[in-house]
Amino acid sequence: MKYLTMVTTTNAAEIGQPPAELMMAIGGLAQEAGPKLIDNGGMARMGLGAIKKGKLKVDGPFTETKEVVAGFAIYELDSEAEAVAWVRKFLELHETHWPQWEGEVELLEIMSMG
Repeated sequence: MKYLTMVTTTNAAEIGQPPAELMMAIGGLAQEAGPKLIDNGGMARMGLGAIKKGKLKVDGPFTETKEVVAGFAIYELDSEAEAVAWVRKFLELHETHWPQWEGEVELLEIMSMG
């Protein structure tokens, strides 16, 4: 089963970029996951715009938004319990290396079309 984890944060503007120690720890987690981790990454820029009714609406960086998407990961796993375990590891890294970070990870199962 494939799972998408979507990381959102509520205080990115106040705390800035993640510390290097956190990014190194996330890299280690990615290595630990090996082929179970299909892809992951962070958002290069936030608030580039949105498409609504077929038209691009650009009025970012959306300061009125309470939370922003900060990153994602896509896993191929055997169970939902395994997906939850990876999310917990990811959040534990944030607690350890960036305790002032406020956010959450949404876990979504990807429905395959083929």
